[in-house]
Amino acid sequence: MNLSLSEEDIVRIWGSRYLKKIESEMSRNLPKRNRNKFVEIKIEIAKQNISSLLALNLVKFIAVTGSVGAGFAKEEDDIDVYVVVRNNSMWLYRGVVSIKNLFHNKIRAKRHKESKDKICLNFVSEERGLHLEDDIFNFHELMYMKPIYNNSYLNFIFFENKWLIHKYGVKKELLKTDIEPQKSVNPIFFILDRIFYFAQLFFMILSHHEPEIKRLKMNSKVGKIEFFPKDFKAKKIEEYSDTFS
Repeated sequence: MNLSLSEEDIVRIWGSRYLKKIESEMSRNLPKRNRNKFVEIKIEIAKQNISSLLALNLVKFIAVTGSVGAGFAKEEDDIDVYVVVRNNSMWLYRGVVSIKNLFHNKIRAKRHKESKDKICLNFVSEERGLHLEDDIFNFHELMYMKPIYNNSYLNFIFFENKWLIHKYGVKKELLKTDIEPQKSVNPIFFILDRIFYFAQLFFMILSHHEPEIKRLKMNSKVGKIEFFPKDFKAKKIEEYSDTFS
């Protein structure tokens, strides 16, 4: 599935002046983004189930990503979400959300046979983990995520990834924010987070989830939990590179 840039995308990311330049060079107008009813339905489902993603006042930001965020979702797709939580609390957060999910079953889990319209919590980061690698996969994920909780925080995420300007030339206005980074860490949350980390790692091993332990450990050190396959990112980078080349 290839990435396509619409007129609206270019104005939002680079500005109307850049759109005029592109259309002048191409001698034609770029297409407008087609309406996708499944995207609208799935974003609404995510909004209606925000309470299932909140826990202990830890959440700072939630956005829909993946195929739904990018605007090309199919009816059978799940709903990928990106969640930002307080520093040293991501495993505590994931543990509490997983326990809550035993009762409401809104979040996709291995026990579910069908993934349609399930919320997929495949990327959680702490505030210290907001800086992402400056590759085209992360550029795409950042530019196409759809905030559904604390929308203004998105600009702070952009601000923490200044390579968006230097490497991809996005509008400087996208990085404007009044949000200050978290400075203090709750020691109780820190201790609980360590306990929940080892408990969940142990559970994943016992339940044959086949976790990438090395990757989990490496990401935990920098405040990230990534559950999408590593080769998935590599394939997408190749696909997006072909589109933008």
